[in-house]
Amino acid sequence: MKINLPPQEDAKFAMAPMIDMVFLLLVFFMCASHLSQTQNVQLEIPTATKGVVPKERPDRWTVNIREDGTILSGHNEIELDDLAAAVKERMKENPRLKVYIRADAESPHKQVKDVMKELSAVGMDEYLFGVFVPSGSGGTP
Repeated sequence: MKINLPPQEDAKFAMAPMIDMVFLLLVFFMCASHLSQTQNVQLEIPTATKGVVPKERPDRWTVNIREDGTILSGHNEIELDDLAAAVKERMKENPRLKVYIRADAESPHKQVKDVMKELSAVGMDEYLFGVFVPSGSGGTP
């Protein structure tokens, strides 16, 4: 006995969900690239031929020092005394907090020293200094 099966439709590829996913990925990467560019304040950081990038770079609190000596906690301008209080507060939440100090090449060294002094007064003892390592200079990029 012959059984008649209903005709099967050819498999079709649904384009609408694919277009939606591509659009969402495009928006995501546009936002992510914008955030990564705005993370640091534009500074002309010093050049160091022997600079080494640490293998482990957890999230660090970024302190920027501009050419005129202005101190920034991330993107927000902050006074030296307020920086120490903010670090102390943040260390309560994260006792293993580490600081990334980025100073302009033309900023006064006294300002960097004052920042380090204030941070050490509240118990901060680990710093990472931002430097530019030219390629082929022997440092670890």
